[in-house]
Amino acid sequence: MHSDALLIGVMAEVAYRTEEMHKAGRSVWVGRARRTRRRLRAGRSVVEVPAQERRELGRLAAGSRETTR
Repeated sequence: MHSDALLIGVMAEVAYRTEEMHKAGRSVWVGRARRTRRRLRAGRSVVEVPAQERRELGRLAAGSRETTR
């Protein structure tokens, strides 16, 4: 009787640890897949942005006076 209870306890512990190992293995695989997907998306979504033009201070000030009148 005592050995049956011990055996059931050990088997439950083995099942629990096995499931935890499977979860850990899946989480590693899922993490790699997510990182790969992010890298692929980042490579496709690169957009060319033109360089900004510098505005002359005189032109900017002259333009602001006209709009405030």
